[in-house]
Amino acid sequence: MNSIVIKKAVQSAFNTQIHIPSREREIVYMRAIYYKLCKEFTFESLYSIGKQVNRHHATVLFGLKTFDNIINNNVEIEYYKKYLTLKTRIQKKLSLEIKSYEPDRFYRDKYRLKLLQNRKLYNYTKECIDMLERMGNKYPDLLYTKLNNIVNDKRYKTK
Repeated sequence: MNSIVIKKAVQSAFNTQIHIPSREREIVYMRAIYYKLCKEFTFESLYSIGKQVNRHHATVLFGLKTFDNIINNNVEIEYYKKYLTLKTRIQKKLSLEIKSYEPDRFYRDKYRLKLLQNRKLYNYTKECIDMLERMGNKYPDLLYTKLNNIVNDKRYKTK
């Protein structure tokens, strides 16, 4: 992922150019969103990020501060929502890129995430059964047996 791709995504989301010399609030906020996304998704320097929109590295730093101070969930909510939309779109694109050139890593990460979710679900179920037992319910032994049967099912065991 590079700053050119992010620049195009921001420009298409706002339907205007961000490299034009303007101090209009909308364009300044667009640049701040661009700076934040570049900082999160690229390893480029502030100089190269700013160069894409005809700005200096100090302007990029100020734009990042503008994003943190103004474009947040409390002040400029509409711009923050657009930022979140752009961020998810870029994350999806990045994950598809990883899937295309490193499929083993992509599926390994996906499998690891599902295992962690499964472990959380198992622990939560055990806590619920323990709570039922403390409350005097008469079925916790039956529920423990069913939970263990699901965990020890031979169809889901690896060879």
